Amino acid sequence: MTDNVTHVDLNALAELKEVMEEEFTILLETYLNDSLDRIEQLKSAYAAGDADAFSRAAHSFKGSSNNLGVVLLAQYCQEAETQSKGGDLSQGQQLIEKIENEFEIVTQQLQAHLGL
Repeated sequence: MTDNVTHVDLNALAELKEVMEEEFTILLETYLNDSLDRIEQLKSAYAAGDADAFSRAAHSFKGSSNNLGVVLLAQYCQEAETQSKGGDLSQGQQLIEKIENEFEIVTQQLQAHLGL
């Protein structure tokens, strides 16, 4: 992995801001709050050994991340979804850690974008 990793596609974010106008801030805040719930869903599904629930949570998180241009996080969620679809949770803990770490970076970038 290089140091030039795109965590948030700023062009996609700018386009979304233009379309959403005054609702943009609410959208980002909702994404950040919902993402915390999705991470908890991943953890719960992993702890329960429920690959189907893990896959659904990863799929949902991937979609919302893609919609906001949160590129690398969406890729990690795709990995989690793909692996767990086959009932395999052997990498679940590592994937959750990657997702959590990336979410921390994304949160900082989005909050900076909002001026928080």
